[in-house]
Amino acid sequence: MILTYIKLAIICLGIIIGFLRLSILSESNRIFFIFLFIALAGEVLEPMLGLYFSTNFPIYHVFRPLYYSILTLAISYEMTRLKKVYLASIPFVIIAAFLNAWFLQPPEKALNTIIINLASVLLILQVLFYIAILFEEHSWEQTMYYYSFWIAIAILIHSISSFLSLGIHNLLDAEGQDAVVQVQAYSEFVFYGSFSLNFLLQKKRSAT
Repeated sequence: MILTYIKLAIICLGIIIGFLRLSILSESNRIFFIFLFIALAGEVLEPMLGLYFSTNFPIYHVFRPLYYSILTLAISYEMTRLKKVYLASIPFVIIAAFLNAWFLQPPEKALNTIIINLASVLLILQVLFYIAILFEEHSWEQTMYYYSFWIAIAILIHSISSFLSLGIHNLLDAEGQDAVVQVQAYSEFVFYGSFSLNFLLQKKRSAT
């Protein structure tokens, strides 16, 4: 619970900083700002849904595809290439999430690990292409202060962590599983903390 409260506090801090610097934020960062509200709701409601359906795990079936959709939309705003490919992946993940929840991993019976892993792999690929294009088309200073570099790096770290932790979780004993959960929690701290960092460093682009 302590880790959960810390995570919620980090999200709230990002919302406050985003609100104070809203006029400075780029269109992409404004979408990331909206994402924090969705994430705050998801982090509260996912365990509550688990309690409601009497499962021993949070229910990620609704918010995880939504997280993917908003993150992808935000990243695509700063893409000069592959933008249509990024956007096309959103309905694909949503349809896959629905079919997975209906046929393979119903919310009341299992975690939707298939969709979480799918979203993680797609986000890893997105971020790698995004960062490569940023450094190809912009200087180091432009990349650091006018785009969403820091959030992208955190998405990459969190997605790799999610993919690996879900992959090995069931293969470990109880002590190992607890360690994996803690690693995942710390990666979420980095992920949500990156929004505050990116909002603070963001510089307003000139009209020209």
